[in-house]
Amino acid sequence: MTTGTVLGGSADPPRVDATAPDIPQDAGATTPGRLTGATTALHRVRQVGLVVLGLQLVGLLVWSTVLTNRYALTSDFGIYHQAWWLIGHGDLHPFDTLTEYPFFTSHGELLLWPLALVGVLWPHAVTLLWVQDAAFVGAEAAAFTWLCDLAAPPGAIRSQGRPPALLASVGLVLLVADPWAYWAMSFDFHLELVGLLFVLLAARTLYRDPDSRMLWLWAALALACGDVVASYLIVIGLSGALAGRRWRRRGLLLAAVALGWALLLTLIGADRGSGLAGGYGYLAAGSGSPAALGPFAIATGLMGHPARAAHVLWDRRIDLYAAVSASGLIGVLSPWVAVVALMVLLENGLNHYLGFLAPSFQDSLLYVLIPVGTVDVLARLARRRPRWAAAGAALVMVNVLVWGMVWIPRTAGQWLRVSPGAAAVLSTVQRHIPVNDEVVASQGVVGRFSGRRVVYAIVGLTSVPVRSATVWVIVAPSEGIETSPVPVSDALIAELAGTLHASLVTHSAGVWAFRWSPAPGTRFLKVPAYIPTVEAWTFPGSAGATSTLGPAADWRAVATGRPGYVVSGDYWRVPRGRYQATAELSTSVPVNVEVWDATSNVLLARRQVPPTNGFVAVTLPVDVTHLLTQPIFTGVGPFSIQPVAAPPGNSLELRVWTPGGGIVSVSALELVSQPPAVK
Repeated sequence: MTTGTVLGGSADPPRVDATAPDIPQDAGATTPGRLTGATTALHRVRQVGLVVLGLQLVGLLVWSTVLTNRYALTSDFGIYHQAWWLIGHGDLHPFDTLTEYPFFTSHGELLLWPLALVGVLWPHAVTLLWVQDAAFVGAEAAAFTWLCDLAAPPGAIRSQGRPPALLASVGLVLLVADPWAYWAMSFDFHLELVGLLFVLLAARTLYRDPDSRMLWLWAALALACGDVVASYLIVIGLSGALAGRRWRRRGLLLAAVALGWALLLTLIGADRGSGLAGGYGYLAAGSGSPAALGPFAIATGLMGHPARAAHVLWDRRIDLYAAVSASGLIGVLSPWVAVVALMVLLENGLNHYLGFLAPSFQDSLLYVLIPVGTVDVLARLARRRPRWAAAGAALVMVNVLVWGMVWIPRTAGQWLRVSPGAAAVLSTVQRHIPVNDEVVASQGVVGRFSGRRVVYAIVGLTSVPVRSATVWVIVAPSEGIETSPVPVSDALIAELAGTLHASLVTHSAGVWAFRWSPAPGTRFLKVPAYIPTVEAWTFPGSAGATSTLGPAADWRAVATGRPGYVVSGDYWRVPRGRYQATAELSTSVPVNVEVWDATSNVLLARRQVPPTNGFVAVTLPVDVTHLLTQPIFTGVGPFSIQPVAAPPGNSLELRVWTPGGGIVSVSALELVSQPPAVK
């Protein structure tokens, strides 16, 4: 037999087996007016909720447009955008130059092929982000309609219309006020976020009607999003199996199908992007080199050393708590969420790469599912302790609102790190690059340049393959989410202008763009190693400019006549010890040569230099006696995270200050280590 309540005009209410104790059955007559009141109140909340989600979608579309126009897209976006662009241009087996293997072998993400048709219709980089925005809000809508079902299951709360509507309202707040959802949507494009739509639709269908054929349509679309999304379906199926007899058979079948697909992708080598050995190999100490470790060896090592895993999770407890607290926290107690939360937290919490702990797309399944579980827990509690449920609803709503107030305003500072001036320069450069030319760009801004066959990111010390007769190199040492040390970027700029004889197309707003024609037979562009001496013209300060007159050997940072720093921004990250700083300069007015600890903004050394007769080398001894931690906002009280720490060492900066007027020219800057003082 089938019973149920149609909530807000829903066309497919939960079908309830008379033998299943999991969904309460009607147990007596109810007052028609009161039941109608409950349905009407919930219907209104449901309508308002969908409107709110629609407004959230508009906001996300605008925000994605801002990120794209500001070039705040990194290599993660470039990986998908290059494959998307190549498929749209007829290359059905695209090779991803940013990872150096075919795109399909990364995660088996087949859905990108039909998505490329959208790119054919609207071939702009922002289109991918808009697709992601629509899919994510669609996942939230699926979660919201599901939690509306859970807020008023058949026969639950009949006495008044307020409790079901209240619980649904709480779920809506949890969905739209969670700051980590906005952080996830701000970090490039990831097909896992698109896959959330199909995962939530599959989960909701499993709950409402496990025998529906739509379950397998949503499951197929989710599996087309790759191995990571397949792992989501596995735990969704297991959650259904644990939730009750009504969902057990279909839940186990769904989990088995998803597991089989994930194993198939592993067998055909379509899981290279998951980095299983590199991420979890350390847990299997003594089992062999990480490159040789497979899932079985890692699982065996983990079971053999459970204390190691427990220690890792305890060290990362603050971020693990933040991942679930901002979404409702108590939702992890729901049978529909417990297994999912455990899988996601273990998967990200045990990964060797600490970046997976940062609130972002890696935990995105929790952001849409924990609100569902929270309403489920509160609804169950309301059947027995209505007052406790009301108090719990108030607490979780206040909790997520405070999380939102603390962290949503910091979204732009975290993800929008390219200045408007730099974005304007990058846009001008991009318009002049032929589509068949190779592009090599700094990791923090490479995403927008990936709509081409050959593109590479400057990521630390590496050798970039040369695959085109003309190579454009765009270096932005301090723009975007940059990973290369500043002296490395500076050394590359100097080498392009010097020994490689590349043409400097533009240099403005911290962006250096070169057009390079490699000599015949050149196979690689080598990014130089860290060097102690850098060219001063790569770091003009607020009162300086770059002079590119004559050959590159004669280029200088020169004063503009204003008071201020002629050079600044040259950062060396160094350990504790003794150093000697040197500035090679010529000046007609007194200037100061200064060394600052940029980590704490502390002046370490200063030397006044009178007017010189030509270029002189000004040296300063520098002692780094304390290793300082760069101040990073971590939150307020229990609403805190543990950000990924900066690389070890202090960041030192050499500056040359002028009072204004006169002629000041700086050619080179140097910072070298000195032997310890003899006691």
